[in-house]
Amino acid sequence: MLPRLALLVLCCSALVSAGELKLISLFSDHAVLQAGDAAVFGKAHPGSKVSVKLGSVEATTTAGADGKWRASLAGLKPTEQGQDLVVSSGEEVFTAHDVIVGEVWIGSGQSNMDWVVKNTTAAADAKSRPADAGLRVFTVARTPKAEPVDDVQGSWKLAAPETVEGLTATGLFFARELRANIKQPVGVIHTSIGGTRAEAWGPKGMYADVADAKDFDSKETAAIKARAVALEKLNAKIAVEKDKAALAKLRQDAGRLAPVWSNGPHMNWNGMVAPLVGYSVRGAIWYQGESNAGQPEAYKWVLGSMIKSWHKAWGQEFPFIIVQLPRFMARKPELAVEDGGWPRIRESMEWIADNVPGAMQSVNIDLGEEKDIHPKDKLPVGERLAYVALQRVYKTRTDGEAPRVVKAERQGDAYVLTYDRPVVLKNDGKGFGLLGADDKWVFGQAKADGATVTVTGAKTPKEVRYAWANFPEVSVYSAGADALPAGPYRSSK
Repeated sequence: MLPRLALLVLCCSALVSAGELKLISLFSDHAVLQAGDAAVFGKAHPGSKVSVKLGSVEATTTAGADGKWRASLAGLKPTEQGQDLVVSSGEEVFTAHDVIVGEVWIGSGQSNMDWVVKNTTAAADAKSRPADAGLRVFTVARTPKAEPVDDVQGSWKLAAPETVEGLTATGLFFARELRANIKQPVGVIHTSIGGTRAEAWGPKGMYADVADAKDFDSKETAAIKARAVALEKLNAKIAVEKDKAALAKLRQDAGRLAPVWSNGPHMNWNGMVAPLVGYSVRGAIWYQGESNAGQPEAYKWVLGSMIKSWHKAWGQEFPFIIVQLPRFMARKPELAVEDGGWPRIRESMEWIADNVPGAMQSVNIDLGEEKDIHPKDKLPVGERLAYVALQRVYKTRTDGEAPRVVKAERQGDAYVLTYDRPVVLKNDGKGFGLLGADDKWVFGQAKADGATVTVTGAKTPKEVRYAWANFPEVSVYSAGADALPAGPYRSSK
C-alpha cells in the first residue's frame, strides 16, 4: 500500500516557478518522464545557467535571450522508485517530488476519451484494485484559447481507489494493459473535450498542403478571434456603457458559447496541446470522430493533417493510434448495407492508418450501443489500443491489430475474401452484403476456411461489403484466444 502522502496531488494552475525560474505544470509532483532521453524545459533569467538533475542523471544548459531553456536527461532507465527532479538557476531551485520514469502517452479526442472510469461497466473492478505507483494520469483542464499559451492547468494523479473513478477510462485501461505487458511505469497525459471536432485540435496552418482547405484557417480564425474579444469583455466585466446591449445578448446566449468555442479551429490546440509540445512522449491515442461523421470524406485530410502537425511540432513521427468508431444508432436489420456517415468515417480512419506515417488504428466494430453515443464498456477499447501498441511499437505481441482483407476476388457467383490471418465466423456469418447485377443489395451467406471467407447469395455480384452500417451485424474474428474483430470492408474502395 502506498503511503497516504504519496497520494496527495499538487494542483498546478500556471507555470510552476521559483521567481524567474519556471517549468510547465507537467513537471510537477508525481510526474512520469519518458524513458530514454527526456526533455526538461522552461524559462529562467536570460543568459543564466540552468542545471537539471534526476537521481544520478544531470544536464546543464543556458537560457536564451528570451529566457527559454531546454535540457535533455539522457539515458533514463524505467523506474517505479520516485525521485526528486531538481532544477536550479543561480540561487533559485525548483523541486518536483516523486518523479518516476517509464512510457508516456497522450490521450486526446472528444467525450469518449473524456469518459471517466466511474461511468463505465468496469468501475467497481477498477476501484477495488490496490494503488499502483507506476500508473499515473495527468488531466489537462478544459481551456481552449484563441492563441497558443505556455502552460496548462492540471496535475498528475496516481491510479488508486481514491482517484481512479475520475480518470479517463480509455486512457487508464490502455495504460493498465500496456503496463501489465511491458512491466514498466506508464503515464497518460489526458487532454480532451466532449463534442469537439478534429480541426479544433491542430495548429493554424495545418492544412497548408491541402488544396481544398487553403482559405480555411484565415477565415475561421478571424471569426473566432472576434468572438474571443467579446467573451473576454464579458468575463472580465469591463465593458463600457455602449457595449452593454451586445454583452447582454452574449450573456443570454452563454449556454451556447462553450461548445462553439471549443470547436473553433485550433482552439484546443492553442490551450490544451501547444503547451505540451516538447514534453517527451512515446506516442498518442485518439478517440474522436463522432462530431466529424457528417463529413466522413473530409476527415481524411482533417485528421490526417492534424496528426502530421503534431508530428511536426514534436519533431518526431511518433505512433498515433486511432480508435475506429464502434457501432451506434438504431439497427436496420432489413438492410444488407446502410451507407451512412459512420461506416464512411470508419473507412477514413482506416485510410489514415494506412497512409499517414505513424498512424495506426484499433477496431471496435463489435462494441457500442444503439441509443447511447457513449458506450459504457470502455475496457476492451483501452485494451485493444494497447494490443496495437504492443504489436507495432513494443514488438511484444504478434497479433495486436484486427484482421484485414488483403485480397477480394469474384469467382462466379461468389466473392472470396482473403484475410491476413486465419479467421472464424460467429453470429451465423451475418454482416455481409452483395450488390447484384440488378444494382440491388442482398444479404450474403458466408463460410470461412482458414484465412478465406466465401460470400454467396447473388448472381454475378458486382461488389461485396461487410459490417457496412451505422450499427452493423458482426461475425468475422481472428482465430485464436484473442478473437479480435475484423473491421468493415467494401471491395469497391
